[in-house]
Amino acid sequence: MFKTFLRHLPRPFWKFHKYYDSCLLAGSLLVLAVAETQSDYFAIIPFWPLRSIAFTLAVIAPLLLLSRRWNRLYTITIIPLAMLSIFLNCWLCHYYGRPVDETLIAILAVSSFGESREFTVEVLKSPHGWLAVAAICSTVLLCFLSWHLKFRVTPGMRRTGYLLFLPFLLLTLYFLTSRQPGQILNCATLTRIPVAIHQYQRLLEGFVKAALTPELPPELHRTSPDNLLGVIVIGESATRSHHSLYGYRRNTNPELEKQADELILFDDIISSTVQTSSSLANIFSFATLQKQTARCSLETLARYTGFKTVLLSNQLRWGEFDTPLTLLFKHVTRTVYLQTITSHVSDGNLLHFITPELTGAPTAAPTLLFIHLIGSHLPFASRSPFEYKRFPSPVEKDSNGITPHVQEIIDEYDNSILYTDHILNRILELLKIQKRPSFLLYFSDHGEAIYPGMADWRARDPDANACYEVPLFVWLSPEYRQLRPGFAEQLKNNRSRPHQTDRLLYGILDLCGITYRGFPHEDNLFSPHYRPRTRYTHEGKKVYHKTLPCQSTIFP
Repeated sequence: MFKTFLRHLPRPFWKFHKYYDSCLLAGSLLVLAVAETQSDYFAIIPFWPLRSIAFTLAVIAPLLLLSRRWNRLYTITIIPLAMLSIFLNCWLCHYYGRPVDETLIAILAVSSFGESREFTVEVLKSPHGWLAVAAICSTVLLCFLSWHLKFRVTPGMRRTGYLLFLPFLLLTLYFLTSRQPGQILNCATLTRIPVAIHQYQRLLEGFVKAALTPELPPELHRTSPDNLLGVIVIGESATRSHHSLYGYRRNTNPELEKQADELILFDDIISSTVQTSSSLANIFSFATLQKQTARCSLETLARYTGFKTVLLSNQLRWGEFDTPLTLLFKHVTRTVYLQTITSHVSDGNLLHFITPELTGAPTAAPTLLFIHLIGSHLPFASRSPFEYKRFPSPVEKDSNGITPHVQEIIDEYDNSILYTDHILNRILELLKIQKRPSFLLYFSDHGEAIYPGMADWRARDPDANACYEVPLFVWLSPEYRQLRPGFAEQLKNNRSRPHQTDRLLYGILDLCGITYRGFPHEDNLFSPHYRPRTRYTHEGKKVYHKTLPCQSTIFP
């Protein structure tokens, strides 16, 4: 119909209908090219836009070289796979803040359908979401047009087709001469997916081995008493700068501040990644950003030295099948995944399971209790009950330069921090009743991209320092301090020293009184021999620079 309309246009335009299919083809390819180059990982993967464009042109080239019969066969096989992979990469880079690799495959393996649905809704609301929809439509249109192409392949078109191959050939030659042949596979999601799956399988095999046949350190033993009670509380998406304990202008820690003199705050801790799965895999095993070898888990070390281990989680179950996270806690003495019992519950419901564990009669063995909160996980508005929605408070004035949408996100986020403060305070109150050597360690798996001056908000933005800067504090009971005189002072001496959580395992072992021959005291945050290492963001690809000021929202 539109072609018929073109024929009735004035003479300068009447031949345009002959190029109608070609113009639509070029337009759809343009949308896909824009979608592919929306990755935020330009600085992480060198020449990423050029790689993507070179690969896209190489995929298009056969359309100008093959005969009609082979063109159709090519259209229904390679074109949909290649173009949908471009869309997939665009979506994943915005959704997870990283390109396809073994870590992302691990994240996908542990993500539930409910969590993915929540994030998908957030993505589709953003400009990138509209671009993703346009990319899908362009893919369908491209397949339709390439199936119905009317023109014959001419010598000029063949020359154009060969030229389209040229950028990819030059890129391949560059990687071969620089002895980086593996980098050719990083040119497109289509080629990276099978490689990433293979790498993830190797990673998973390492965690399976660590769970079934753990590689225990030599002369592993425990120096702590049998009545030790250790509590490790894992926060979720809590960035340090939104805690009033660390100087945030809003009072988001009113209950903990009343006993701040009993808490040892560490004020220069960053997470290893901005994803829960990879961050916790690094914390609770020997795996680090530089060496992803699990060897064995913290739970295994504790169990082999006589600890009773308990996991109470308000997160969705860590993978329906075995994943690195499920394998880390495969042999826990007792496990409760609250959301498998009742969905969409607040962290307050965990207190019904925490209270019996902390107030029951002491067992004949030391106890290590892991508590995984839902904390400040998206959506923020669902993480605090009505009585803890105290922000914005009536006395606050309008913030300067912050859009209403961003201000609403900040308010909801701060309310979730406020509710976590209440949960932590209740756990501390229960611990103080015990009158036994005990400790509480609280940290967050990663932060959230909420910082001053942001024009918009993006979940787990790997370029925002706030996504890595996390709170961490230790509470020691009087009985524990008496058992280890001088230990609390040593913690205070180290509280401003820089640390990354992929080596937090050694500090946790020290708190539990677990040691072995060759224990790396230089990596133990709580040791007088601790030596800070270079810290990284972007999965160990960028050096972390503490360039941003204290990230807090200023209220006049």
